Amino acid sequence: MSAGPSIADLLEQSHRELAGTDARVYRRVADHLQRSASSLQALQDREAAGNQTPKALLGKGSLLKLSVASLKRLCREHGIKGTSKLRKTALAKVLEDHGVTPSPPPLESFTKKELIALVRQLLGEG
Repeated sequence: MSAGPSIADLLEQSHRELAGTDARVYRRVADHLQRSASSLQALQDREAAGNQTPKALLGKGSLLKLSVASLKRLCREHGIKGTSKLRKTALAKVLEDHGVTPSPPPLESFTKKELIALVRQLLGEG
């Protein structure tokens, strides 16, 4: 009569099977969590890109494209003194030094191709 595996052997085999099953489950859970984290990050990145205001898409204007009279008017509006004898580039520099930012360029100044690109950005296709 042959003796079958001992109870200790059967218990050890059961523990190995359970440990292997647990390891597979933990790996699957870890993979799922990693994919979920990646998906959430991608959604947050898309949301952050989508939070850009339409005016921000137009870009920054240029103080140098404004007339001297407009630059002097901006200086007055911002309480900047001593600019009456300055030339255009110096006026622009003084305004920049005081944190004055020019308004974005008007839509009329964009080419058709640039306008199409802006619309695509707004729609999230760009």
